[in-house]
Amino acid sequence: MQWYVVLTKPRQEQRALEHLVQQGASAFLPLFRREHVANGKRAVRDEPLFPGYLFLQSNANNPLLSKIRSTLGARGLLYFGTQPAVVSSLLVDDLQQRNLCNENESLYKKGQKVTLNSGPFKNYEAIFQHYDGEERAMILLSLLGQQSELLVELQELAQA
Repeated sequence: MQWYVVLTKPRQEQRALEHLVQQGASAFLPLFRREHVANGKRAVRDEPLFPGYLFLQSNANNPLLSKIRSTLGARGLLYFGTQPAVVSSLLVDDLQQRNLCNENESLYKKGQKVTLNSGPFKNYEAIFQHYDGEERAMILLSLLGQQSELLVELQELAQA
């Protein structure tokens, strides 16, 4: 059994995975948890670690390999010359062990430098302290030689 690389249609990795599994395939789509700000609110979603690709475990003579092009969400196998791309099982095992979706990655971390991108302190650098609800954050802003705590909307912040 080898791991092959399947090319997917844009943003259809999950769809291709589901249809390959329905056909009896052993497939793996590594995901990671990403936090972003949308409409002033923090949102977390799982995104493909390798957009446009997923891994399929199969024998070289499996008839499923010839059906990949007609699988919904998939474009076909990745080829190097005339041979399909094969990925080391050690790499795939490592990705499966890491389970990247369980890592809690926040957009900003305590002590991180941030820049204000709007408001009266636009273009000032500050230090992120903590989240205060879904839409706000507490930062430390240096003014006149003193650090002052300031509560700001998340949409006003950018990574420095």
